[in-house]
Amino acid sequence: MSSEKRVYKLNISGGPSGSGKGLSKLIEIDEKKFRFDGMKIGETIKGGIIGFPNYEFIISGGSDSSGFPMRKDIHGPVKKRILFSKRGIGYKPQRKGEKKRKMVRGNEITSDMTLINLKVIKYGEAALFKKKES
Repeated sequence: MSSEKRVYKLNISGGPSGSGKGLSKLIEIDEKKFRFDGMKIGETIKGGIIGFPNYEFIISGGSDSSGFPMRKDIHGPVKKRILFSKRGIGYKPQRKGEKKRKMVRGNEITSDMTLINLKVIKYGEAALFKKKES
């Protein structure tokens, strides 16, 4: 292991309902505080572990240091080149019927990950999102 300090960036989304609907927050968390290695897309995390007591989050995706996105349907901690034919995570076709082979990550978080997307599924007492004043 290298001697440099690893930091995860957590992109927390408010989810489809609740007081944070449509809002997001980007925070950084040190690897020593909580290790995400081995967790998969769809697993839940208790908020107290990362500094938000009584909150619950679900892992909804992420990307590695090279910018390759995670996909739920690719199993394991792998990097694969898959053939895309429809719009989805990691691909936006320019014209109808276009296909392209692109590199994506598996659904398991590894030491290469830098950004992890989380969605709030249970809110706590403290305010996580700040409302914009107009």
